[in-house]
Amino acid sequence: TSRDVAASETSRDVAATNPTHGVAESKKEEDEEPRRAPVGDPEVAAVLGSLSLSAMAPRFADELIDAATLRLLTVEDLESMRIPPAAARAIVDAVTATGSRKLVVHELLDNAEVHQTKIQRELDEHRAELARLKHVLARSIPETLVCPISCEIMKEPVVAADGHTYERCCLEQWLASGKTTSPMTGEVLEHVMLTRNHNTKSTIVAFLDEARELGRALDAESEEAL
Repeated sequence: TSRDVAASETSRDVAATNPTHGVAESKKEEDEEPRRAPVGDPEVAAVLGSLSLSAMAPRFADELIDAATLRLLTVEDLESMRIPPAAARAIVDAVTATGSRKLVVHELLDNAEVHQTKIQRELDEHRAELARLKHVLARSIPETLVCPISCEIMKEPVVAADGHTYERCCLEQWLASGKTTSPMTGEVLEHVMLTRNHNTKSTIVAFLDEARELGRALDAESEEAL
């Protein structure tokens, strides 16, 4: 029809007067395609993981920081990336060995694996003892000594950025899964540094010592009754 012919002629006129029209449209379509999330350097991820800072890995990936670049960064450089000062210092220290700048990924991985194995073994032993003292502990356990994640008396209590205390192993697993929120409040954590709660640790030690004494006394009474 005459209308179709007119539309066709109009398209040809646009293409003739603006030869980049088709290219621009194609470019627009490409720009509208969802971008893939950046893939971080595995060595950088390993360093962050050994420091319990895995939650920061996406930020390093966004900045395209690889292992070679990480060797050259200073504390100030990391802070400019909105990395908390304490975490920035820990990262710089991790890639520094005997005063020279070099990445010690294999050593970090080995140490991290040994560390995790040791923590897990101690936690298993701790849980085994709690099971043995179950008849004593069932009477009353202060809520402040119990991890909100595992619901068990803590072995290695640490304080997170939300001010709450957790079992170290449980919270490290929480963060390693990619979560950056507080297990208690659901709010985003300002940082992922963990601080030992020495007061709670001392209270737990005293509480368990008392439970052991009570357990031995109850066992002795049971034997005498027999």
